[in-house]
This record gives sequence, structure tokens and C-alpha cells, in this order.
Amino acid sequence: MNSQAHEIMHKDLTAVTEKDRVEDALHVLYNQRLTGLPVVKDDWVLVGFLSETDILQAAFPTYLEFLAQSSFLDSSEGSLVERLASVANRIVGELMNTHPCYVEPTASLVTVADMMIRKRIKRLPVVENGRLVGIIDRGAFFEHMMEKRTHGGNE
Repeated sequence: MNSQAHEIMHKDLTAVTEKDRVEDALHVLYNQRLTGLPVVKDDWVLVGFLSETDILQAAFPTYLEFLAQSSFLDSSEGSLVERLASVANRIVGELMNTHPCYVEPTASLVTVADMMIRKRIKRLPVVENGRLVGIIDRGAFFEHMMEKRTHGGNE
């Protein structure tokens, strides 16, 4: 029998809301060693996803800002630290991806792998009836595949 998303998802729903400060989200990311967080509203309805990349992109100069600088890019870390501090004071809703990728609990693991590869996703929310019910990270995916291989697919 083919495995489904609900079999490998983590049910620990660590998430943030649109109104949370980015600094608070950074603390969660750092303390729990995560690369991204689902963004939810009341009743765990998924409304977005905030990744480390989203935060870095907000702190790093845009192409036009890059060209406007006399040296093209200030090589000192101070400038980037200042930008990160400024981003930390913003709210999650300003930086999050408002069209997050997700799968249903009954999605096949082929679908999960395909989405992770095509969209370059490290953590994939699992949503049922619009509500976050779990999350799949690459580690859980590979762990499941290794267990299948070790047990010959007979569980």
C-alpha cells in the first residue's frame, strides 16, 4: 500500500500569526531549529508561510538599492545587521508568502516529493478543510523512506 502524507507528518503545530512580530518568529525558528513556519489565523486556518529566505530577502538590498549604492554593496556586516534589526520589528504578515504550498493528508508521498522538489520546499504544511493539521519536513520524508527500505516495505 502506498504511504500518504498523514502517515509522516509532524502533528506538533508550531506556527505564528500574521500579527506576530518577525523577531518573535525568528526566536521560534532559532530555538526549534526550523527553516520556516506556517502562518495561521483563528482555528488554525493556514493563511501563509514565513521562511528564513523571506526574512533574508527583506533584509538584503533589492537590485535597485544595490545599484544605487556607490560601492554597489557595503561589504561591512553592520549594514546587514541594521537591515535585519529593521526587519525584525516588522510583522509576519508583511513578509510571509500569502500563497503557501500545501498538501492534503491523503496526498501520496510521490506528490509530497514532487512539490518539495519543484517548489524547493523544506517544510510542507498539511491542510485539511483549510486548517493546518500537520507539517512534513524533508527529514521526516527521508526517515520514512529509510524505514520502508529497511523493513522491505512490509509494515
